[in-house]
Amino acid sequence: MKINTRVRYAVRMMADIASHSSHGPVPLREVSERQSISRLYLSQLAAPLRNAGLLRSVWGNKGGYLPTREPSEITLLEIIEAVDGPVSVLDCVIDPALCERSASCPALEVWRDINAAIVRILKQYTLEDLVQAVRPGDPAAALCPPPKTVGA
Repeated sequence: MKINTRVRYAVRMMADIASHSSHGPVPLREVSERQSISRLYLSQLAAPLRNAGLLRSVWGNKGGYLPTREPSEITLLEIIEAVDGPVSVLDCVIDPALCERSASCPALEVWRDINAAIVRILKQYTLEDLVQAVRPGDPAAALCPPPKTVGA
């Protein structure tokens, strides 16, 4: 399984906005400069994040974007699902009807367990975890969270 660019950039964008929003709305121009992501691409990501209720836009001279909730209340799972849909290692995990062999597939439970573990981990991480992981003086950091202990 591979995390696509859309998801990676959305996570970076949300973490950047969360880490700079204490001074007011964060313009996409600034996020673009800090994260080296085109402003057009960021604006395309902002729409589904707004629609999912994770970002709100502020218009005007001092406009930009703000998280709708505290960073500690927004999970990575919410961000990923907003821009990429439900997390699924295989389509049949979400909808067994999509595979004619799902009723007799010996690996279906394995795929479901793997999917459930991924979803559980993505629910554990929040924007606050990412904001805390950024090294001081490195605004373009990859924004990768430190590992958490995952229960069995």
